[in-house]
This record gives sequence, C-alpha cells and structure tokens, in this order.
Amino acid sequence: MISLYDLLEASNGQLFGEPAAHIFTDFCLDSRWAGDGQLYVALKTDRGDTHQFMREAVAKGAIGILCVNPPDFDTEGISVIIVKDTEAALTAWARHVLHKTGTQVVAVAGTAGKSGTAQAISRVLGTRYAVHTGEVDVSGRLGLPLALARLSAEHEFVVLELAPDFPGEMADMVQTIQPDVGVILNIGHAHTDMFDNVDEIARETRVLIERLSASGLAVLNYDDDRVREMAGATRARVMTVGMEGFGADVMAYNVVVGVSKTGFDVRYKNERYVGRWTPLLGKHQLYGVLAGLAVGLHYDTPVDEALRAISDMAYLPGRMHPHAGPDRCILIDDTYSATPASALAALNWIQA
Repeated sequence: MISLYDLLEASNGQLFGEPAAHIFTDFCLDSRWAGDGQLYVALKTDRGDTHQFMREAVAKGAIGILCVNPPDFDTEGISVIIVKDTEAALTAWARHVLHKTGTQVVAVAGTAGKSGTAQAISRVLGTRYAVHTGEVDVSGRLGLPLALARLSAEHEFVVLELAPDFPGEMADMVQTIQPDVGVILNIGHAHTDMFDNVDEIARETRVLIERLSASGLAVLNYDDDRVREMAGATRARVMTVGMEGFGADVMAYNVVVGVSKTGFDVRYKNERYVGRWTPLLGKHQLYGVLAGLAVGLHYDTPVDEALRAISDMAYLPGRMHPHAGPDRCILIDDTYSATPASALAALNWIQA
C-alpha cells in the first residue's frame, strides 16, 4: 500500500487543497488503465506530458494525483501532491519505503529470463520467509516504485528485476534499492537501440555486482563468459551456477527436456540430488531454478526444501507457456518478449 504521508516525506511534496485519500492501492502511469483506489502519476518526458490526462484518470477511479502542475478542475474528494519532478519523487519514495520496512532486496538483471528467475527465487525464499515479487511491465527506474507499490512491513524480502533503458541507469537503480543480493545469468543482444554493443550492455549490467556490499551475495552464470568474469568485480560472496561442465558451485546435469516438464540432477559441494524436475519448459530455464537454489542456500534454505518449492512453479504468461490446441496439439506461447538467445532457446526445445 502507498501512504500519502510517505510520499510527502520522501518527495518533499506539497498538498494542493485538502487531502481526501490517505492510502492508495497502486500507482497508475496511464489514464486509460486507471482504477479504483489508485494514485495517478503525471509525467513530463521527451515523449510528452501526461498532465493532460489527470481528469480522465480521476473519472476512472483514481483517488490521488502526483503532479508538477496542479489540476485545473475540481479536486474535491481526491488528494493532490505537487512535486518538482514526479519521476524523482517516485524514486525517492521507493528508497524511503525500503529503508522504512527494512526489507532485504534481491535484484535480478541480465538480458533474458529475469521474470522466471525472480519467480524461482521467490518460491524458494517463500518456504521460510514472507516474500514480495515486484514484477511489472515497465523497465528502467520507473519500474522500481511500481514494483514496490504493494510492499508491506510484513515482507522480509522483495525480489526486483532491473532492466535499464539506457547507459548509466543501472547505477541510479542500484543506489535506490541498495540490493543485498545481485543475480546475473546472461548477457546478450538486447536494447541495442540504446546500447552500442554487447560489451556496453555487460558493463552496464556489471554495475549491480560492483555495488554489492561485502556481506552481500552475487549469483553468476558460470557458463556465460561475460557473466563469469564479473566475479572479480565484486566484494560480495560469489556463488556460480551452471550446466555445461564442472566448475559451478551449484550445477544441474543429466538434463531431460520434456513436453510437460524438465528433469535434472543437482550437485552442490559433495551432495547429489537426483531425479528432480520443474514444470518449466526448456533447458535454458534451469539457470533461473539454480539461481533460486543459490539464493536459498545463502539464506539457510536446504537444497531439498528448495527443490520441492520449484517443482510446482506456475507457467508465466508468454514465457514458454503451454496450451492445449486442437487435435491434441500443444501450442507454446513464448510471445512476451524476444532476444536472439531466447528465440534460439525455444527452437532448441522444439528440436529436443
């Protein structure tokens, strides 16, 4: 829940008129999707100014407005907060609520598979802790406050996806959330409209690992050369995950790719866990599962307990999600997003 007074304190905002609502259910950036109980955030960006849609948002149920320019219509029955910069206000609010709740932050970055990885980590930590998974369809800095809108004091952990839109943004995001754990599983061709090449993407992503504290944890993919090399860039404890060969701290092997699930064995130190499986389709999704095991181990979750947690993970919409088609065929929905690597992974699954 979003408190009016947390917003005012964090953003140094001013009330416009008398406040009506004191608690908001969610943030809304698009008036077309405004709903009951939400706080509409008017943004001024290079692409335009959404202050013109404040009236529409209120008509659709918003009970609060965060804006730079006050509304030119009757605001009785709603709360209006005036700030110098609404995006900066949201960022300040995100930093404020994380400090206030004391929630530990697990940050997941990389080119692809962040949502599946975040789900696996949440499932594993959820066996022992209260966990909030902040998944939203907005990348960059704005995604963080949206993901934290439903955070409460009861949550001991929050799992956040970091997807910078342009060079330099990762540093701002890490500064905002101060993660305790950073997870990076792959670096590839994506966002090349804003980043010149894969090496620049790697440098931007590596900032997450560089900024971790000595008491933190970095989970890295041993099979990705660019990611594995990041181990030398952090003060934090490093745990590696992998499948291609020995060397990773947590390793899956004897992988069996199926139509309805993926089977595998796990090695961690001298222990072997055989005949395990996850409903997630495709060998590539096991990296997220292994990351979940690694984070769980860091927070004293036994591997057996963690493996049980990932055995009933739900399919994420648009991410290798199976559906029953006509004449007993199977349709796999992998339409959420695509990179060359994720497209190849889907084709590899079909071939297998």
